[in-house]
Amino acid sequence: MIAPLALALLVLFTIPSQAQSGRGKGKEAGRAAAGKANHARGSDVEIRIIREYYGAPSRKLKALPPGIAKNLARGKPIPPGIARTRAPDDLVVLLPVREGTRWWIAGDHVLLVDTNNILVDFFLAFR
Repeated sequence: MIAPLALALLVLFTIPSQAQSGRGKGKEAGRAAAGKANHARGSDVEIRIIREYYGAPSRKLKALPPGIAKNLARGKPIPPGIARTRAPDDLVVLLPVREGTRWWIAGDHVLLVDTNNILVDFFLAFR
């Protein structure tokens, strides 16, 4: 009876944990995994619905200035001087319900922003 207990303790104390052996994920990988769990990109269905909505001639948007569009593509935040507006209610009603995010319009880009105002995804409203 003592032998199985001794063997279990021996195995428990001789096998190093991942953190001790330096094989842990680290802070960055943990943050990335947590971010992916909380922030899902815009789905193909949502993008299609939005592009169809803005495909109507009466709903054209003005393009962002080229430098701002480049910075947005690089992941930089939108400067405070660029007006962003909430997506129209008649468009939001068409989209699937999504917790913890909001749709915004900045120029001709559609932005998916979480509750902390962190950009999750963006794309052109029309092609």
